Amino acid sequence: MRLKKRECNEEEFFDEVFSAADDLALAMNAGDFPYVIPVNFAQERANGARRIYIHCAPEGRKLDLLRADGRVAFMLHAGVEIDREHATTIYTCLCGTGRAVIVENAEEKGHALDAIAARYQARCHVPARPGDIARVAILRIDVESLSGKRRPRG
Repeated sequence: MRLKKRECNEEEFFDEVFSAADDLALAMNAGDFPYVIPVNFAQERANGARRIYIHCAPEGRKLDLLRADGRVAFMLHAGVEIDREHATTIYTCLCGTGRAVIVENAEEKGHALDAIAARYQARCHVPARPGDIARVAILRIDVESLSGKRRPRG
């Protein structure tokens, strides 16, 4: 990172951005060009490891790409504000990489759906019902690297 003073690589900073971000931009290998989509997510940290959960339809391009290559990159940002007076942008962001797997275990799928519902305060049945669990695919990203950056006001 060119401007080391903006670098933020503490776990507390990562927690802050994961909590504040509305969505996550997920990048997958699509051959000649990356395929990037915004997704809703939930994130948890346990025993020094981070996991990100994403729900999706049980078939489609996203799953096809991840079955072929589970390596992913992602980006989250929060507090983005254009400061026109100073010709700059105020923000916090983080970028990361990881390995995505399709979760098959119904208990883990239910846990992920409940975590996503709680994060977005969704008006849905919690805990997730067996029919809901069976109807969706759940992706788990085992995070391998994170790097953060902040441009504060002033």
